[in-house]
Amino acid sequence: MGIPRVDLLTAASINGVITPGRGCSSHEIKAGPGLWEAKYRMRRRYDALLVGSNTVLTNDPSMTSHLRKGEAAVRATLDSRGRIPPGFRFLDGSVRTLVGITTSTSPDYLRLLEERGAEAVPCGEEAPDLRLFLAGLEARGISSVVCEGGGILNRALLDQRLVGKVHLLLLPLVLDGGSVNLFEGPGLPVPLDLEAVERFGDGLVLRYAPIYANSTVSG
Repeated sequence: MGIPRVDLLTAASINGVITPGRGCSSHEIKAGPGLWEAKYRMRRRYDALLVGSNTVLTNDPSMTSHLRKGEAAVRATLDSRGRIPPGFRFLDGSVRTLVGITTSTSPDYLRLLEERGAEAVPCGEEAPDLRLFLAGLEARGISSVVCEGGGILNRALLDQRLVGKVHLLLLPLVLDGGSVNLFEGPGLPVPLDLEAVERFGDGLVLRYAPIYANSTVSG
């Protein structure tokens, strides 16, 4: 079962936090224009942009800010519980949208996705299976995915050895330590190999490759 290449792309403070506070939008974080343009350039290298449903609910993102005139985007998330409200930009039908669902997803939400032109991607029964979801994206022509989290999805992808590269925009900020971590929740240590560093003002863009014990990246 083939899956797309999956890389992480996340902006974090020097204490590893990706939002100003619990329930706060990452849009509230300010950084120099060079860092954000670097982020947009990296987004454009991938077939699809993936975020977790918590990120959708907190930020209400369009996930199209990186596009240049005439370009198209593909956005994706997993939302088996049908939590994304119909008024959110993620379901506005403006770009191709893929949503991971399970056999327990409500028929009403499935109808909403169909009405909005979003593609439902089956990925399990009760709980979503990340590998099945990624395989579903591959089957729909997606060969590369960049994930911008949040922390729960980042951790899940890393724990399942699905991450190829980590692109970290290191912001010259210290944020609330009780906020969302870059890799949220428990998990085994994963060493990282630093492959590249680029400076933008007081911020950095770091590229790492995870070193998985006795294994290469899945897929």
